[in-house]
Amino acid sequence: MDDTISKQKIADCLTGINQSSIIKFQSSAWPLPKEEEWRRTNLSKFDMSGFKLLLDPVKESGKNTEVPILDNNSSLLVTKYAGVRSQIQINEIAAEDIVLYEPEYPTEIDEKTSVIVQDLAEAVSERIDNKTEYLAASSFKDTLFIIIPDNIELEKPLIVEFDAIENKETFLPNLFIYAGKNVQVKIIQRIHTGNKSSVSGLLSVVAEENSNIHIATVSDAGNNSLTFINRYFRLLSNTFLSDFQSSSGGSLIKTRSVVDIVGEKADARLYGVNFADNKSHIDMRTVQLHRSKDCFSQAIIKTVVKDHGRCIYQGLIEVEEGAPLTDAYLTNHNLVLNNGARADSIPSLKIRNNNVKCSHGATTGKINADQILYLTSRGIGEKEARQMILEGFFSHVYDQLSEDIKSYCYPFIMDKLIIQENTA
Repeated sequence: MDDTISKQKIADCLTGINQSSIIKFQSSAWPLPKEEEWRRTNLSKFDMSGFKLLLDPVKESGKNTEVPILDNNSSLLVTKYAGVRSQIQINEIAAEDIVLYEPEYPTEIDEKTSVIVQDLAEAVSERIDNKTEYLAASSFKDTLFIIIPDNIELEKPLIVEFDAIENKETFLPNLFIYAGKNVQVKIIQRIHTGNKSSVSGLLSVVAEENSNIHIATVSDAGNNSLTFINRYFRLLSNTFLSDFQSSSGGSLIKTRSVVDIVGEKADARLYGVNFADNKSHIDMRTVQLHRSKDCFSQAIIKTVVKDHGRCIYQGLIEVEEGAPLTDAYLTNHNLVLNNGARADSIPSLKIRNNNVKCSHGATTGKINADQILYLTSRGIGEKEARQMILEGFFSHVYDQLSEDIKSYCYPFIMDKLIIQENTA
């Protein structure tokens, strides 16, 4: 196929999705607490006026977008500032075969890749179902497609950093990933926003047979910012997924992560850590959707809340009739550091097959005074003792991650938490 025709087909497909999403955004209301997923997050309490359609061309900010050298800690580094072409740094030879496609700055790609890009976008458009997602799909100005061919193995993480720290407009950081057969990769997505930012983004990942995918999403929000991130994973046979997400800062961070297990013997492991302080409100939802037999999934989510912060975790395991031999569980543990903070857990099951093993659990508590007494009696200061307990609380989750993902993600919550504890 001629490259010009290929570009035009992609452009027509994506433009059609944008236009349809604009209409749905304009005709729909913000989700209400009467809806199950939103019953603990009342958007009427937040200023939603910053969420606007990007109907006019986004002008380049003029920001210096030169990518710093990261001592080869990544196989591929992509830095995306709002309204600016991505800056790309390749540090590993195998990463040279990965295709990066930006709709706002289209490049020549072959017919097969063109079809994958369109399929990824169309699958997302068919799945979105609320105003926050319609907004994210209304513009692909800051969208990146990553196409990873069959048999690619990357030693170090592929890092995508969306940076809207200086952006004053609505920011829509969408990331669509296709991983071919026998792929082994680690991918880190960071969404860094400034004060009073309005962010709505989509993450969609399709993993073909026999792939081994490790993904992390870090939401690093500025003061008074509002962030919605909707995440979706489609796993085929014999695929392994390790997914980690962490959220801290801002007035509101609302995430939804759906793992759609459609192939046999797939394995999905979801991990999350949240830290809500001051008046921040974090609402995390995970869905483990089993459609095929003999698959495993787990979700382990840990949260610390302080001051007047609030966290909500909603976890769902759903097993279809055609998914016998499913083995799935989810657990949520919350640590409340003082009066005024609040953590809610809402685990649930929807099981349509009797030949399964599924369970869920949740706990909420405070720092154990006996633990503090034990540590201080051995010469450890009280603040240091509290810090050790908090580190230990999160360590079970962080220790499930690959060492390079852990070293990247660990500071975003732990450094904030430790600094606050030391200055309390």
